[in-house]
This record gives sequence, C-alpha cells and structure tokens, in this order.
Amino acid sequence: MDELLNRAEALMERGNYQEARTIFNQILSIDPNNAKAYNKLGVILVQEKDSIKAKAYFIKALELNPTLSSAASNLGNIYFEAGDLKKAEEYYKNAIVMDPNNPVPYNNLAVIYKRGKDLDRYVKFYKKSVELSAHRINKPQFKEKKGAKHIYKIVLSILAVLLVLYLLTSYVR
Repeated sequence: MDELLNRAEALMERGNYQEARTIFNQILSIDPNNAKAYNKLGVILVQEKDSIKAKAYFIKALELNPTLSSAASNLGNIYFEAGDLKKAEEYYKNAIVMDPNNPVPYNNLAVIYKRGKDLDRYVKFYKKSVELSAHRINKPQFKEKKGAKHIYKIVLSILAVLLVLYLLTSYVR
C-alpha cells in the first residue's frame, strides 16, 4: 500500500493529477478506510478548483484518522479561501495539536495573524514554521537527495530576509 501511495504522491508532485487520482481510487478500492488517500484526493480536487468536494474528502480523512494533521490543515485552507478566518484558525490550531512538528499549519496561522495585523503572533508562528522546516531538512530522506539541503537553505535564507524586510517596513508605516 505504501508503494502505491508513494507512486501517486510522486505523480501529484509532477502535476499528473489524473494518474494520481486513479491510483488513490485504486487504494480506496483495496482499503476504503485509507485516510491518506482521501486527503490526497482532496488536494487534487483543490487543484481542480472543486473546494466543495475537496472539503468532503478532508472531512472523511479526519473521520477515518482524527490525528491526520495534513487533512486538518487542508480543511483550514478551504475555510481560509472561503474567507472564514476563525474556522481556518481553528483547524490550523487542531493540526498543530495533532502534529506539533508539522511546519505548514504554523505558517498558515502566521498568514492569518499577518492579515489581522497581529505582528507578535505573526512573527512567533512564522519563526516556528521556519524552524520546523529547517529541522526537516536535516532528516535522512532530505540528505539522500543531492543538493536538496542546499536549496532549502537558500529558500529559508530568502524567507528570513523577507521577514526582516516586512518587519522593517511595518515599523516605518
């Protein structure tokens, strides 16, 4: 099952959503309670601009696995895009409780706090997101990929510079 999941995720990364969808549906025909497959199908639906169906898939993923942080974060994204920032914030916070080492919901909360001009919480959650992302870079699966660590360091450096620029321009206003 893991091999099928990995293959479908690789197809998604390359933007081949139709083949990925076929494999995720195959996984669900074998294991109808596979929360990861529902979550990934939801991501594909988001890419196809079908947030209503995507939301149903994320909810199903959470029903099957109430600790699937990525599904909670993805559901938060649905609410964020719909303009319901309170509900989005709730799901991002739940995602953090489910997996405190997942940098994505920290970053998503930072975006909400930035939008709300809550600079202290924005900086706190953004820094935590960057810290966790950097920690993930040092994991063995990233070390195996030639040059990946170097690329992530560059990206993190750029993000840090952007944060400093944002903070500086915020104080000038």
